Amino acid sequence: MFSVVIVAAGSAKRTALGYNKIFYRIKGKTLIEHSVQPFLDDPDFKEIVIVLSKEDMQEVRDLFTKSNVKYVIGGATRQKSVFNGLSIINEEYVLIHDSARPNLKPDTLNQIKKSVVERGATIMYSPVKDSVIEYSGEKVNRYPRRDEVGLVQTPQAFSSGAIKKAHSLALKHKHNYTDDASLYMAETNQPVYLIQGYDTNIKATTKTDLALLEEIL
Repeated sequence: MFSVVIVAAGSAKRTALGYNKIFYRIKGKTLIEHSVQPFLDDPDFKEIVIVLSKEDMQEVRDLFTKSNVKYVIGGATRQKSVFNGLSIINEEYVLIHDSARPNLKPDTLNQIKKSVVERGATIMYSPVKDSVIEYSGEKVNRYPRRDEVGLVQTPQAFSSGAIKKAHSLALKHKHNYTDDASLYMAETNQPVYLIQGYDTNIKATTKTDLALLEEIL
């Protein structure tokens, strides 16, 4: 019933490790192993598609032996990488997840699956704790209401046919987006529903994030 596309084709320069952060080890496992594990453990996921750079392909292949894990080469951008991953899925619903977000909880995963089947496209988010500003240069333009903004997380869940169509339209129109839900909303004019995530579902972007994950996982 479900596929997942796990995006791991980025350069990971901001972590300044000297190698791809997906191979950073925490408690004996690489970051990408932690990120893939919830989907390996869930029998509803018939396909696990990992999108990789050509250089990392063999090393990641050596980590996973299950027959439902598939691999595809990524594109020049995250959006193109997701498009490549979507092109080989076959299940009715798909989740799109960051390879560097390794602390996905099984109960939250179940909530997302239920929501996408019953309501439609669904994303995780976390409420913001600090005041939020919109700014340009060194000038504050406005303070949005804190209870009306949130931080987007992954995984994000969609009908496979709908998100494939949305990505095809974005490619045709040469539109670029920061995540798949914004692409989906803009290209299809369809709603996206919310599941509240949690602060510890962080994406490893900097060395500080990696240090936090050392404590969390």
